[in-house]
Amino acid sequence: MDDLPGKARRALERAHESHSYAVRLVRAPDGRLVAILGEAHMKLAKASEIGKDVVSAFELRGVETLQRKQLTWGRALGVVINAPRDLLRALSFGAIKGSTITDAKQLPSGYTVELERAKKMPFGLHVASVYMTSYFVVSLLALLAVLLAPIAPALPVVIAPIALAFQLHMIALVPGFFLRRYSWSWIVHPFFGILTLRDALMSAGTVRMLEDHPSMREAVVVMGRAHVSGYEALLVEQHGYTPVPFP
Repeated sequence: MDDLPGKARRALERAHESHSYAVRLVRAPDGRLVAILGEAHMKLAKASEIGKDVVSAFELRGVETLQRKQLTWGRALGVVINAPRDLLRALSFGAIKGSTITDAKQLPSGYTVELERAKKMPFGLHVASVYMTSYFVVSLLALLAVLLAPIAPALPVVIAPIALAFQLHMIALVPGFFLRRYSWSWIVHPFFGILTLRDALMSAGTVRMLEDHPSMREAVVVMGRAHVSGYEALLVEQHGYTPVPFP
């Protein structure tokens, strides 16, 4: 950690003290440091400023970005995930801020790389995209069915068994949790595909990012907190990275 620039080190220490972030450090096989910043995608202003300070302290930044255009129903998944966030931010009148990933992309200098870019998306990620989109849509329709039952009595009859099937399938999350590190865990429950398969894409993308920018001495990668452990494990186990104690 001593070979990090002072500005980057201080920014990471502040993030480490915040409940909105998880911070890890790993060293690449060529000796370069990579800071991992796991974030809550929505946060208050103070935490948002901390994230901005972190990404602005690095010239090379990798970011989590689901490649929706390459996924089956990917655009629809983006809508059902982002719409509630946007609504919550609007209802808070701007008090709730957005993602540090967006802040990194908006920086005018340096390089910000979308780590999940690949020529082909894993099949399991297509399945996860369709499943999650269906789940959120059905959940919304089930809620609306209760509210609209007086004027559309057939709607609950149609939606209720589908919603129940999704609820029963949630039981598979229990064994899936213990198998989540395996690339095939999406077969147990597609929700895990959004984590494990994307962890693999981001770890491979990090390796490519450093190869494409050999002159950069250090880098930061920003992702949702749920990805941090699996992503770090893949860097260590598959790509020869070494964990560095922090702080």
